[in-house]
Amino acid sequence: MARPQGFQLSAEAWHDITRLTGLTLTDVAERSEIPRSTLSSLLGGHHKASLPMCHRIASTMSVSPRTLFPELRIPKEIVASKSEDAA
Repeated sequence: MARPQGFQLSAEAWHDITRLTGLTLTDVAERSEIPRSTLSSLLGGHHKASLPMCHRIASTMSVSPRTLFPELRIPKEIVASKSEDAA
């Protein structure tokens, strides 16, 4: 069975945000309830985050998920659906 692809954490964005907010890896781990080792693996590029994990990390850091995970895209079907609803 194929493993889900996941989303790559932008280490550059992470470091920019932690520098601005003063949050540490341990702070984010405790507040998001994601193990510090998992966050470290994401930062090192050894693992990719699931969609729910992307949202938990971003919420903890008070940023948009796309700020930390630039690969995140809104599926075209959802964009088209919202455009039709607005019309």
